[in-house]
Amino acid sequence: MATPADVKKIAMALEGVSEIDHFGRPGYRTKKRIFAVMRPDGLYLNLDEERKDFLFEADPRTFVKYMWGKTANVIVQIGRIGKPELARLIGEAWERNKGVTVRTGRSAPSTRRRKPIPTRNREK
Repeated sequence: MATPADVKKIAMALEGVSEIDHFGRPGYRTKKRIFAVMRPDGLYLNLDEERKDFLFEADPRTFVKYMWGKTANVIVQIGRIGKPELARLIGEAWERNKGVTVRTGRSAPSTRRRKPIPTRNREK
């Protein structure tokens, strides 16, 4: 089971990451943009729409949809996933946001294929 301390350790190990205060919550950013925020209700990750849709469908109890206007955001319930899964998700968010350009606010499309995160039958 992952913890907020694991989030910090994983995020800070990535190249060029700094921890910032984001409205009283620890946020992790590349030089260009925030890619993760540890919130009271879970870990916000800035992922692309296709990936978020996959996660919502795969396990809606672990990957909670949080609407901000018309935008769906993912809040990961970190206590429901293991450290390897957490590291892979944080790495994806970092990768997506490290190349964001200031002028357009968009990153270059990724050409690498992502492996789906395996889901297990989780009973709570």
